[in-house]
Amino acid sequence: MMKKNEMKEHELFAGGHRLAATTWGDVGNGQPTIVMMHGGLDCITTWKDLPQVLAEASGWPVLAYDRYGYGRSESLVGGREPSYRREEAGPVLGEVLRHFGIHKALMFGHSDGGAMSVLAAAAHPELVCGVFACSPTMAVDQFMVDAMAVARRAFEQDGLREKLRRHHGDNTDTMFWGWYEPWASPQALQWDMSVELAAVRCPVSVLFGNDDEYGWRPSAIALFRHGLMPLEVTALPGVGHHPQQLARGETRSMLQRLFCRIGRSPSAESKNADQ
Repeated sequence: MMKKNEMKEHELFAGGHRLAATTWGDVGNGQPTIVMMHGGLDCITTWKDLPQVLAEASGWPVLAYDRYGYGRSESLVGGREPSYRREEAGPVLGEVLRHFGIHKALMFGHSDGGAMSVLAAAAHPELVCGVFACSPTMAVDQFMVDAMAVARRAFEQDGLREKLRRHHGDNTDTMFWGWYEPWASPQALQWDMSVELAAVRCPVSVLFGNDDEYGWRPSAIALFRHGLMPLEVTALPGVGHHPQQLARGETRSMLQRLFCRIGRSPSAESKNADQ
């Protein structure tokens, strides 16, 4: 019998590619699962201990996986278009959820993965019961496009490549350029999620850092302008692009409120899981 919150590594095929995944707890046992979607330069290991923390705080199992081209997953061949977000959040995520037998998911995403988590709620309304998005880049302005040039310099000159290699290994270069090229182009300014934002009906919680180096206000404005879902948005002063790591207390508090809004108490779930 699996121990509560036991960590287990997996491999699967989704979207025609081999993906690596890690679970905490008994995923696929019929109860809802927290499904984590990493950012544009991230993977399972850059979540650090957050999946375990979420599993312990909620009593729910947690699934995190490396998207195509990231971490321990199959290497990216060719570039990407911005439409990759809709592909990942739509059919690819659907295959991942089916593989693990997940019928209800609370999406937890960061940055690129935060935007995909919102897209997932629009693409899979019958499966996604809530969204927690940290620094989701849902709208793109010139500030974000300019920030991509800063990221490129860090990658080429300031040691970012070596830091990323610890997590992505041989995938590092193709991963970086596959993320950089779609969002460094002026065409990135045409990215629009307004239709999907208007389609989401499940509760959504969004946590920004006020000092996000990629910007946050355009995404917050898009949420308020187009979103019709039950919504909580917080911007923390003195916090950058990774509030889920730098503001763990606020992350847990917001997640607890989100559970209450979707009608499930983490404490009750945890108690039931212990019985």
